[in-house]
Amino acid sequence: MGGVYNLAKKDDWETPPDIFSLACDYFHVDPLLDVCATGQTTKCKYHYETDGLEKNFDFDFFCNPPYSDVKHWIRKCYLEHVKHNVSGIMLIFNKTDTAAWHDYIFGKAEILFLRGRLHFWNNGIPSKNPSPHGSALICYRKKI
Repeated sequence: MGGVYNLAKKDDWETPPDIFSLACDYFHVDPLLDVCATGQTTKCKYHYETDGLEKNFDFDFFCNPPYSDVKHWIRKCYLEHVKHNVSGIMLIFNKTDTAAWHDYIFGKAEILFLRGRLHFWNNGIPSKNPSPHGSALICYRKKI
């Protein structure tokens, strides 16, 4: 029987490069700012390594948040999208029954549900086990 990775042990999984490319291609967005990354894991030209919840997202952005605090990141991404009229893409679990999904995603964003369970990366290597939940790409689209 296969396993899944343990979120309690690690909360900073890297975005698989093919998923980032899929998101950009599917939504036709080229984010400049990775709001939850390190210099080694960023997928964008600019990134915030720390305190992203306290900073402005004033460029088109990408967010693969720490899932232990995902509801605050969903809210932050939506509010920054509205405040700065920027496009933003998020990679999150598809837990569609949560208040965050109902308050900040449904009717406000485009959604691409991903088939299967992702193998997030750690230090540039795909995880042995898949994520414990399905994932979705969320796109907040700026108004032109």
